[in-house]
Amino acid sequence: MKLIVKGINWLAAAVLVVAIGLAWLQPIRFFGNPDWASPLVQLALVLGLLVCLNAGRQLVRQLSAKQYHWLVLGAIGLVVVVQGWLAVNFVDVARADAFYVRQQALVLASGGHQWQHYFMIYPNNVNMTLLEAAVLKPLLHLTETPWVFMNGLRFLWADTALVSGLYLLKQWRYWQPGALGLVSLWLVSVPVAAYGLFAYTDVLVLPLMIDSLALLTRSQQVSGWRRGGLWLIDGLLVAAGVLLKTNLIVLWLALVMIGGIVWRQRRWSGRQLFGWLMSLAVTLLLMVAVMQKAQHQAGYQRQPNAALPATSWIAMSLNPKSDGQYRHDDFALVNQQPTAKAKQQQAQQMIHQRLQHMGVTGTLVHLLKKLRVFWATGDFDSFKLTTQWIRAPRWYWNHQRQCQFWLVLMTQTIYLVMLVQAIVALLQRRDWPVTFLALTILGLTIFHVGFWEVEGRYALPLLPGLMLLSLMGGREIPDWQFSVSMRHRLRWLTATLAAVSLISLWQTSQSTRVNDVLRGSQGNGTYMVTMKQAIRPHQVLKSALQASGPSNTIQLQPDKSQQPVTITLAKGKRTIKRWTGTPDQLKNLTYPVTAAGQLQLTIKNQGKRAVRYGVVTANYSPLTGQVTAKSKQYLQYAVKQHYQQPATLTTGKACLVVIAIAWAATSWSIEYLSTNKQKFARE
Repeated sequence: MKLIVKGINWLAAAVLVVAIGLAWLQPIRFFGNPDWASPLVQLALVLGLLVCLNAGRQLVRQLSAKQYHWLVLGAIGLVVVVQGWLAVNFVDVARADAFYVRQQALVLASGGHQWQHYFMIYPNNVNMTLLEAAVLKPLLHLTETPWVFMNGLRFLWADTALVSGLYLLKQWRYWQPGALGLVSLWLVSVPVAAYGLFAYTDVLVLPLMIDSLALLTRSQQVSGWRRGGLWLIDGLLVAAGVLLKTNLIVLWLALVMIGGIVWRQRRWSGRQLFGWLMSLAVTLLLMVAVMQKAQHQAGYQRQPNAALPATSWIAMSLNPKSDGQYRHDDFALVNQQPTAKAKQQQAQQMIHQRLQHMGVTGTLVHLLKKLRVFWATGDFDSFKLTTQWIRAPRWYWNHQRQCQFWLVLMTQTIYLVMLVQAIVALLQRRDWPVTFLALTILGLTIFHVGFWEVEGRYALPLLPGLMLLSLMGGREIPDWQFSVSMRHRLRWLTATLAAVSLISLWQTSQSTRVNDVLRGSQGNGTYMVTMKQAIRPHQVLKSALQASGPSNTIQLQPDKSQQPVTITLAKGKRTIKRWTGTPDQLKNLTYPVTAAGQLQLTIKNQGKRAVRYGVVTANYSPLTGQVTAKSKQYLQYAVKQHYQQPATLTTGKACLVVIAIAWAATSWSIEYLSTNKQKFARE
């Protein structure tokens, strides 16, 4: 059994070694975070952070228990304040799948039973919709804009991983400095903040692996009905996760396997192992039955001929053009087939053709590219979630790309350090909780890289486990103590790396030019189903547009037509500009630079036939978030400011400040570690 445990841990460590190489040298350049610092800058920051962490661990261990207690409480209070501020000031519109879930949940919460066709195609999101409807129903009695409350509830649920992690660190006798480390990681984690604001299944499964581990750990310390009760809670929690997100079957299987390992290590008797396995099976079957009944009561009826087969996702995952990510043309090719059998045949044909085309070598290269998508970015697709906000601070709206550049740099640095220390934990530790986390790493990687469609956000459930592994790995790293000669060499190295990093960041900033800045948009209504509103002859469509900053361009989504229309743009009582032409000619509107605020757009059909413009039909306003009793249509648009002279990505001053802070922190840490060595020598 020791060899099996060692093999599992080492295999997971090997995956993370590859992940380090990909995350350092080949991060994914997706929309949302296209700007990356050079690998040299990333390496310098990672080395600096490792030095700072080593010094920090030594410093925190010298604090008294009382001092440390108050420090941890202060950090937890800061987490609460920051998350509260985020929940109030950032409200997501909900896009793509999340939009359909929110829209259907509002219909159900209002007593409706009509289901959108989307859920016939994607039945996997029905359970999430039922859950959101159950939460929204009482909230809608209190307010017409429940989204801030929903943000708060998502953060509370995500924070159960923090509570579970603190409990586990206490049990593993690594409270000081482990607890402060975990709270600090949670505080600065961009994925935790981003997914707490994003209304979809990802945040619901974020804490499940650590929550499950904490429950299982607690059950080891009790007996009788208490142990059985904890097993049932654990089983129900994981079963709910599986029904919300299919890839969580990996967690269920990891719990089955870890039960076998605990039994072989003689921590459980055969009878206890049987009870554990039965509790997992029974709770999964029970949860399936409960949710099927809930679906029936909500009026949902499956349509087998409309649903996408599982093989369609496997076929999509083998598309070399997208590195195994979602592709609409793959979806459309299968979805257009009329029957379930035809859909299955089409997907199987795509799988066979793609495997045959790539061959063995091509398939291996394709899997490596999928591995890069899954592991290369430490933000877990945080900046791909949305570009639409009901509410967001104006400074963020107007500087999204600059903010994201620095946040990605910070996140990627922390992520690489976490991977390095997690590898140390996997190589050094043999206790079953570490093996459990290794099983989840291997399971999700095999599931998405080996078989299923892949995205960076699918690795999100691994994040809390990586945080714990990183903290345990840091515990295994010896305390560094630098001699006087080493201190001088490290000072010169730190100064050199800081200077090179500053030049590199400045070059990245100057070479990356920003031509357009998005000031506001409403992009729902194009995913899955293209929604249009007809404007009949001599009728008028009026729409309010929100611009967070100066703007001079508007993009609309009309159908092609030769009928003349007149479009008027106004702000308050002032008419900014009026255009006349066909819808296609007036797809991109330019006007004098206009200050931030609400704009009024009026489209009048001057022709003899109807013209159609892209809209979204929803039971809530994408502008204010207000829930409406009846669905309304909202125009699709994008308001931008186009620069005549492109702006730089960031400023030299910002680069200087960031590098100066990193250099100062690293220099202080080197000095502290050198001073500690001298004190130790005198003693």
